Amino acid sequence: MSLSTPSLTLQASALSFLSLSIGHTLCVLIPLFVLQLSGKEWTANKAFKSISGSQPWACGTVGWYQGSAFFFVTGLLHYQWSQNSVAFQDPINKAIAGIINILLWTSSAWYAKYGVKQNAWAVGLSAALQAWGVINSL
Repeated sequence: MSLSTPSLTLQASALSFLSLSIGHTLCVLIPLFVLQLSGKEWTANKAFKSISGSQPWACGTVGWYQGSAFFFVTGLLHYQWSQNSVAFQDPINKAIAGIINILLWTSSAWYAKYGVKQNAWAVGLSAALQAWGVINSL
């Protein structure tokens, strides 16, 4: 693949992360990822409301938005990688891709373990797309 030939698999991965970021942030139903536990449901939960204003509430809320930012930045990174066929000659990029993939599969498994199946599928799909895109770019 030349520098001028974008990787469609990494572009698909970038799109999956952008979709996760939008869905995570805005708590909307988006065509590819119907999330079982939206932010509106999470923050409307009686247990969450009962801790409003506390340190656990502050950590949970800011963590929610940090997750959205992670998905967005990861999407940008994958898009950048899709435009640069030699990106994975750099061991740092390989390490970043590996860490992201481990994080995604672990998150998917965690959601599945606790019965949040749609989220498990959405994050697992992004993990699979990311792995496929990176492997195709090596």
